[in-house]
Amino acid sequence: QNFAAMASSTAILLLEGKEEKVVRKLLEDAFRYRIDGFSEKKCGLWAGEFGIEPDAMQELISECQRVIGGTLYGDLDRNGTVKLLPKKASKDLKILMANAIADRLPTWRERCVQNVVSPPRLVDFDWRMDVASSSSVLSRMMVPTVFVEMTVQKETTKHREMAGTRNVQFELSKEALGTLVKSLGRIRDQLSNIK
Repeated sequence: QNFAAMASSTAILLLEGKEEKVVRKLLEDAFRYRIDGFSEKKCGLWAGEFGIEPDAMQELISECQRVIGGTLYGDLDRNGTVKLLPKKASKDLKILMANAIADRLPTWRERCVQNVVSPPRLVDFDWRMDVASSSSVLSRMMVPTVFVEMTVQKETTKHREMAGTRNVQFELSKEALGTLVKSLGRIRDQLSNIK
């Protein structure tokens, strides 16, 4: 979605003269409810705070979400955020909005990444080496093996779903470990070549 190209309304001008903490709280709520939308009650509370009708409040919220989305997904800096605001907005409001959004961007980016439907992710890794000191098969005696335990975050299948974790355990021989290490080395080399 091209947020910068979307027509901006003057609803954002309702933030003129508002306290910084009120603007920051509204922006935080606009981000938090960007997918599910504001409930009627939540919108009504904000409308009461601003002394406006719920429809006007919903338009203001949509404008805040447009500016946040444009900055977040357009990878814009403060100056880029300012360009998303109406030209009629005061310099103070532009600075306040740009700074408030820039301050929250790292956290918002992280939340967006966490909420993406994704394959399983490695959470933790542990290993231990074992040497069989007794076995019914002589060839397995004194052969070192590595036991690996990985904690993996389960695959998410729905947006905003908290995935649990599961443990995966497996055993590797010296030869299998060598193959794994070589493969991981090739992966590392390929990743380091990507700029």
